[in-house]
Amino acid sequence: MMRYQRSSYQNVMRSNRYRPILVIVLVLVAAFLILRFAGVGGLDSAGFEAQRNAKIRSEMQHALSSVNNLSRLGATSTSSVLARVRQYVHGIEVVNDLNVSMYGEVGRLYDVSVFDNLYAIIDNYDSCLASGQKVNDALSKLTDAINELNTLTNAVLNNTSAAADGAS
Repeated sequence: MMRYQRSSYQNVMRSNRYRPILVIVLVLVAAFLILRFAGVGGLDSAGFEAQRNAKIRSEMQHALSSVNNLSRLGATSTSSVLARVRQYVHGIEVVNDLNVSMYGEVGRLYDVSVFDNLYAIIDNYDSCLASGQKVNDALSKLTDAINELNTLTNAVLNNTSAAADGAS
């Protein structure tokens, strides 16, 4: 009758009950730490900011060169060049929205009114082209607005690079 003692059986089971759970937790913590230090799943903010700044700079340069190629006479290629200007402005707006998504309102690089103004000018230019009106005033306004956006972009890029240098 000694073979079936319940007390020793229960003691052994209680001491080993948490061992598999502890092993699983330790394995998960070790895997998390390895992946975290390897950079998986983390946000590389310096890399993001460098890519963001490069994309903004590229879109701005393309927009400037496209505006400089617009014709005051309303040539047949003017509509396609104007569409490219809209595309580049939209690219800058998308990067701005992405930055807001990443950092919240603190990350807003440009006010929404900047883009609303640009789109209104582009729409006005397009309607002048479509109706055969003179485009000189619309082109001047667009050139001024793009130059203003370029000034804002240079300020944004200088501020972000100065902030990154200060953080280093």
